[in-house]
Amino acid sequence: MTNKVDVVINGKVITIRSEESAEYVQRIALFVDQKIEMLKAKNLSAVVDERLRALLIALNLADDYFKIKDQHTAQEVIGRKLIAETEQLEKENASLKTQVELLQTELKKVTAEFEEFLRNFDNQQSEAATDDKNDNILHLPKADVRKAAN
Repeated sequence: MTNKVDVVINGKVITIRSEESAEYVQRIALFVDQKIEMLKAKNLSAVVDERLRALLIALNLADDYFKIKDQHTAQEVIGRKLIAETEQLEKENASLKTQVELLQTELKKVTAEFEEFLRNFDNQQSEAATDDKNDNILHLPKADVRKAAN
């Protein structure tokens, strides 16, 4: 849908037809008008004719455009680098999670083996203590009753 928008640029009312919203067209016209006012503030308008003034305004606008475009390109490059770094960190994170799971499994295995070792050790200690008690008992040979009677 084509919109008709009346704007004021350099003190002149201009009707612009655009597919853009009226607010957007007004914003653009205000920007151009501000560029013209900047030139007037530098007193260039008194020295140069209307065509040269329009050319200077176009050059100023092109300068703004390219600076913004360069910033946008730089931000895109940074964005791509950040995406690549994020992907790399996600891969590393997945690898570390796998390593943690493997280590947890190994820890459970070693813990179970250690607990089994302790149980066997405790059992051996108990058996040794029982054997020591039995070793402390004095076992006398049975007396030969016949010899004692003589």
